[in-house]
Amino acid sequence: MEKNILKNNIAIILVEPQLGENIGTTARAMLNFGFENLILVNPRDDWPNDYAIKAAAGAIKVIDRAKIFKNLEEALSDFNFAFSTTIRPRDMVKPVNGLEKMAQKTFKKLEMHQKIAFIFGREKSGLTNHQISLTDEIIEIPTNKDFSSLNLAQAVILIVSELNRMEVSYFKEEMVIPDSFPANKKDLISFFNHLERALDESGFLKPKEKKPTMMMNIRNIFNRSNLTDQEVKTLRGIITALLRWPSYEKDEEKTKKIKKIADGSLNKHNKEH
Repeated sequence: MEKNILKNNIAIILVEPQLGENIGTTARAMLNFGFENLILVNPRDDWPNDYAIKAAAGAIKVIDRAKIFKNLEEALSDFNFAFSTTIRPRDMVKPVNGLEKMAQKTFKKLEMHQKIAFIFGREKSGLTNHQISLTDEIIEIPTNKDFSSLNLAQAVILIVSELNRMEVSYFKEEMVIPDSFPANKKDLISFFNHLERALDESGFLKPKEKKPTMMMNIRNIFNRSNLTDQEVKTLRGIITALLRWPSYEKDEEKTKKIKKIADGSLNKHNKEH
């Protein structure tokens, strides 16, 4: 069941980011999923940063409204709850959440109109133990144990994408049909009748007593395909072309080759030369 989440009550905090490009790609990742609140804690380079703006690839609204703080304590002052994304610390007792559990907890807190921060550390060394101690819980991203390094934007997009699941279904399935639409039953039945006449003419529907079952199976094959109106027209054109072929062909050698193709004895993997 989809739920409406208060994205304005969520912020991404980057602690001492080193590269403007990483800030920009993070902003881009955030806006991809509708999150706009970015906080920077003591960024290494001057702000605003041209490299960040270029890397944001259009996510300028996130860059423009980004807030700057000198330290994490100040950055967290208006929040009710904070998650840190880090490798699990060995010398600290703190709840560690997978992505799904994190999203569930976040939604419950948003229902109470709490403000929530997601904190990411420096590119090379991550968050310090002191910075982690300022947060309430830890998020653990299930990466490859032998190669677990993620850049900032990758880590952020995993978090915001998981949060986005709360209001957008990720189970969506649809058929994209440009300039066409699903075939109606009248056209399908007409196609089936056309196909049946062609198969009768070719001698395929034998023995006679098996014909009803054979046609039922053939209809089921096409019905499972969810044919469009254009696909039905194409198939009927194929039937018509095959019925006419090779009756008009006068070249005996070509006729022999056509008959081999019809018998299935000549295909693209077994060409005659």
